[in-house]
Amino acid sequence: MKVNKKSVSIGSIVFGILLSILVIYLSIVFEPKKKDIHNYYQVYLGGEKIGLIASKDELYTLIDKEQQDIKDKYKVDKVFSPSGLEVHEVSTYKTNLMTAKEVYEEIKDLDPFTIEGYEVTIKRDKKKDVFYILNKEDLDIAVRNTVLAFIDEETYQKYLDGKQEEIKDTGKEITNVYLGDEVTIKKNYISTEENIFTDADTLSMYFLFGTTELKSKYKVKATDTIETIAYNNKLGVSDFLIANPEIAGENALLAVGQEVTVAHVSPLSDIVIESFETEYQTIKYETKIMYDKTINADQSYVKQQGSNGLSKVTFATKQVNNSIVNTAQVTNEVITEAVDRIMVYGAKNVIYYGNTTYWAWPTVKPFKISSNYGYRIHPIRKTAHLHNGTDISGTASRNIFAIQSGTVTRSGWGGGGEGINVIIDHHNGYTSQYMHLSKTLVKVGDKVEKGQLIGIMGCTGSCTGTHLHLTVKHNGNTINPLTLYR
Repeated sequence: MKVNKKSVSIGSIVFGILLSILVIYLSIVFEPKKKDIHNYYQVYLGGEKIGLIASKDELYTLIDKEQQDIKDKYKVDKVFSPSGLEVHEVSTYKTNLMTAKEVYEEIKDLDPFTIEGYEVTIKRDKKKDVFYILNKEDLDIAVRNTVLAFIDEETYQKYLDGKQEEIKDTGKEITNVYLGDEVTIKKNYISTEENIFTDADTLSMYFLFGTTELKSKYKVKATDTIETIAYNNKLGVSDFLIANPEIAGENALLAVGQEVTVAHVSPLSDIVIESFETEYQTIKYETKIMYDKTINADQSYVKQQGSNGLSKVTFATKQVNNSIVNTAQVTNEVITEAVDRIMVYGAKNVIYYGNTTYWAWPTVKPFKISSNYGYRIHPIRKTAHLHNGTDISGTASRNIFAIQSGTVTRSGWGGGGEGINVIIDHHNGYTSQYMHLSKTLVKVGDKVEKGQLIGIMGCTGSCTGTHLHLTVKHNGNTINPLTLYR
């Protein structure tokens, strides 16, 4: 069959024209409507979408306006959004907006609102304390009040003003006062669910005691003294006096029925005080014992009367809170030498061993008692414990002497924080222990005499500075070593 090319060409043209007309018609009839792009704000709370709003400022203003109770409680002028609230500007075709009021109603009970304040962080070793304050000045006042728990106000103010008197005879000169831990403070928005300190007095109590509620109270009984109340409540006397500033001193009289506070002093940051102190120190004479085999055992006499000496001594001391952690003797001017008392006892047909009538002092003199027997906050562990001995430091020589004759039952490294130590059994129920030595000069089984050199003072074990820790036990129970010398 023969196809007419001319008819095909005309048909194609007509079809093309009709198709073009159809496309034009459809494009006119079905032209899509243009969508407007809007700039709105997407609200999130804790990472979850809440909704779109037209104005973030309107939301912030509403939050501030609706939180009058928070303003009254904290005495602030402005309240801010929750810390988990995020508002991001977005470009969108969406028009399903929420009102600021609707968003507020959605979030008000989900996350606490915030106020402007300061976040304080105290780092001590691996421990970190964080608390919140409204006013920066309150922290300065709290630190000052904590310092004044350990130094009298006049002395501290003279130190701050650079007006300390030069020590002409005796006295104390403070050379440095500082916080022993890292303290940082930064401005932040603080959740109203946090414990926020709003006044300096409450913050001062928290900084000094680590709590704002000193609930432990005690009513004084007729037989009580400050020393017995402190000991029975596992406190040092100095801690007791700090917790009860209205009581004048450790010798003050207490009224029966008087209510006192029994609380441990445990500052959030250590208060470190470095000083020089010059004092006259009485050098008590030692009593030496001699035996005379020509007279009976029930006879004795004084061969030489003893007399005390006197020294003018200066110590350089580092104190952390209530504890002296390091003391060094700077000068020692001997005014009068001590003279030993010599007692002679009859020894006819008698063998004496381990006489406990008189006790030798374990170090050279003069010295500084850096920590007494009794309860205290441990200077390293920061926990309350019974300090079961007497710490002696600040000596010109580090020699350590046996306080009484006996047999060595330990010599070397001990358990716990004792470090290198020596234990001597004095018989008649008494033992003495000499801790934190740098080395010992006796061995187990040695018989030692009173006053014999047995070791060298050091700082081994749980120790903050060179000193001797002397523990004395009687019938297995620790006693205050100083009672032996009264």
